[in-house]
Amino acid sequence: MATPDPLANSHTTPPPPISSRTLHIAGILTTVYGLEELSEASKSISCLWLLHPRLATKQTMQAVAATCISDWNRRRSSDRTVGLIAVAFDQRNHGSREVTPLANEAWRSGNPTHAQDMFSVINGTALDTSLLIDHLGSYIFHGGDGPVIEQNLVMGISLGGHAAWQVFFNEPRVSAAVIIIGCPDYMRVMTDRARLSKLRSYTKADGAEFLGSTDFPNALVASVKKWDPRGILFGTSDIQPYPSESEQKYLRDILDAKIKGKKVLVCSGGADKLVPYHCAEPFMGFLKNATSGWYKDGDVYVEDIVYPGVGHAYSSGMIKDTTRFVSDILAGSSTKASKI
Repeated sequence: MATPDPLANSHTTPPPPISSRTLHIAGILTTVYGLEELSEASKSISCLWLLHPRLATKQTMQAVAATCISDWNRRRSSDRTVGLIAVAFDQRNHGSREVTPLANEAWRSGNPTHAQDMFSVINGTALDTSLLIDHLGSYIFHGGDGPVIEQNLVMGISLGGHAAWQVFFNEPRVSAAVIIIGCPDYMRVMTDRARLSKLRSYTKADGAEFLGSTDFPNALVASVKKWDPRGILFGTSDIQPYPSESEQKYLRDILDAKIKGKKVLVCSGGADKLVPYHCAEPFMGFLKNATSGWYKDGDVYVEDIVYPGVGHAYSSGMIKDTTRFVSDILAGSSTKASKI
């Protein structure tokens, strides 16, 4: 299947101008947006980590940075003690870090290790985000009385959305996430892609033997169980939308350790064929049932929006909801009720 550009024509009007500064941190060219727009009154800094789509580069996230930062600065024009910056970097094997172009392609484009290649980039991006959270502050704020980064948010699109799910679950310093056309269930989305690609490893047993096959090896299954949200909670077992009391206790311990008190906005295209919502739906059903029911005391906010007629794209509606969600998080205001 062809890979559409999710950011093509996403911003129908030019985004506002935004300052940028590119730093070399741990071998990664890291672009920081919004430093010059910070008010002198800023004491607390929130950082929005921007994870780009597959086959894209960090530069493609500039409009997202500009839109979110300008919205926050307008909203907080009378009180600028909380400042917002955004950060983008090339994911592994992309842009300035590209090593093997074929490894970024899908099965249908002649890449036999598509599942391994994509998951390792997703996982690497999540790990790089944590690494850069460790070190960014020392590169941009040197004075002892200067502002400090006190809050981290992550926003990812497509491949970056898959990575943002991993950051949301595995990085305790990230308190909120915006997931654009990304999936929390790597095994399910890749099994569906194998079906559409008519891989022999899928067709010979109608998918029953795909996990553990040469196209999705057991070592990859083990990595997914360690890092992927669905894998962390359920492994290769079926997702239980209404777990038993004993299952709830087991799941509660994981949720407490991973996402207690966090907030997430999930935006999916109703007509998306590359990352269809039906691949995320079982996990999202479980998460919404848990956070509104037996795990309500975990104080996890979940907003799950499916945009009718939208394909694999960062649509105008998604832009509006992303901007609103980020500013609401910074303002500390209560976001509106979940849109199911």
